[in-house]
Amino acid sequence: MATIAAPETARLADLLERAFHGGAWHGPALAETFAGVDAATAAAHPVPGAHSIWEIVNHAAAWTEIARRRMAGETLGQVPVEEDWPPVPDAPSPAAWKAAQDALEQAHRRLHAALLELPEHCLEDCVAGSDPTIRGLLLGLLQHQAYHAAQIVILRKAAAAADGATP
Repeated sequence: MATIAAPETARLADLLERAFHGGAWHGPALAETFAGVDAATAAAHPVPGAHSIWEIVNHAAAWTEIARRRMAGETLGQVPVEEDWPPVPDAPSPAAWKAAQDALEQAHRRLHAALLELPEHCLEDCVAGSDPTIRGLLLGLLQHQAYHAAQIVILRKAAAAADGATP
């Protein structure tokens, strides 16, 4: 029985979904790593010199949106630090933490939808200011999300250890 291969855009969209929501081979997906984290833990810096979970969530949202914009043909030069690592509120609250998580979820949904609408031949189009092609941009974003998911897992463990709890 012959099978029909899914278009490459559908495969990449599936990988993005797995890396973000779950079912990724590498371990917990990005959204799984911060699920259940409260605002205080998200804003904490349990590892000196490292970003907080909240900062990483803001950063991941920024780069998911930057990838979508570049995929849409927008030419972006050097990303300013304020856009690369958006600030966390001085007084973190549960509502602000939820808003940060929602912003990342929405950025993911917009990118995922745009990818599903992208004609497959466009995957080899050049992307200004990034990897040479849209395919490279998306593969880079997948690697970026896996990297930051691992950081969040480590930060959660460090926060739990600092509180004397089990992660």
